[in-house]
Amino acid sequence: MRLLVGTAKGIIILDPDRGATPLMVLADPSSVWCMAQDAADPGLVYAGSIGHVRGRDMLARTTDGGRTWTDITPAAARDEEIWALAASPAVKNLVFAGASHARLFRSTNGGNTFTESSAFLKIPGRDRWSFPPPPHIPHIRSISFDPRDATTMYVGVEEGGVFRTRDRGETFEVLNDGIYHDVHTVAVDPAESTRLYATTGAGFYLSENGGASWSRVYQGLNRGYTVPLLVDASAGTSIFTAAAAGPPPTWRAGSTGADAIMFRSRDRGASFTPLEMMDGPLRGMVMRLRADPSCPGGFFGAMTDGSVIRAGAHGASVTMIAEKLPPANDVVAIA
Repeated sequence: MRLLVGTAKGIIILDPDRGATPLMVLADPSSVWCMAQDAADPGLVYAGSIGHVRGRDMLARTTDGGRTWTDITPAAARDEEIWALAASPAVKNLVFAGASHARLFRSTNGGNTFTESSAFLKIPGRDRWSFPPPPHIPHIRSISFDPRDATTMYVGVEEGGVFRTRDRGETFEVLNDGIYHDVHTVAVDPAESTRLYATTGAGFYLSENGGASWSRVYQGLNRGYTVPLLVDASAGTSIFTAAAAGPPPTWRAGSTGADAIMFRSRDRGASFTPLEMMDGPLRGMVMRLRADPSCPGGFFGAMTDGSVIRAGAHGASVTMIAEKLPPANDVVAIA
């Protein structure tokens, strides 16, 4: 198995079973923020970049498990950053990319060509979407499919809220009743499509009615800035997230850094308990959690302090498998 770790300085390939020394380091694509893996072809991976630098790839693709990459940035998105990617769990070569200015692009041929969703540009109220740091440009932060109905997809906008399409981007519904609009990740319960989960800049949110309304979950969560979200259905449904004590500007200040804790829910998002970590709260923030294909219920995590973590079945025995990498934002496992 290989791990592709998306970092602020490119892709780093690791063997999680043979130590932390990188097998390969690639500087292009650069400043990788998000990745997506084709369900039918695990070696087909997409990588999106932020920190736009003119002339650099913003969206890249590998067909050989990360060894070589090709620029597939849509012409219409050359001046955008790519903040979210999602490959269909049911249709090979169908991939969506979410960009800055809250633009959504779709490819049906593995990234060879993209078309923009005009329906997403027409959502009522999008003129009020924003983002706190200047220049206040909103972006699509999350794209996720319903595991029981791959034609249904959820899009989270930072800051704009949650939106659903039942026809792969042709039309959209607004699902913002009760949720904080600074949305980071959205996920659907694999056993019940009407049960939705979301991480935001003001906590973890649960919807039990298909997004018609949301409620914030307080029980067991003593941190408010939640980012990653992994729903594990390998033995019942467990939900994993991580929460920092404050927003990103605070992570670089003070002696505790992000002061982050990882949490697990055993009751489908109704309450959470902290995971036992290596040495208590984490200085770096966990930005992404991905299932470990070699261990049912296990997962990998990418952290802003350049660490990569690995958990055993159902969140047991969380260990650090790599350290001192550039800030890591995403990780993909190739069995």
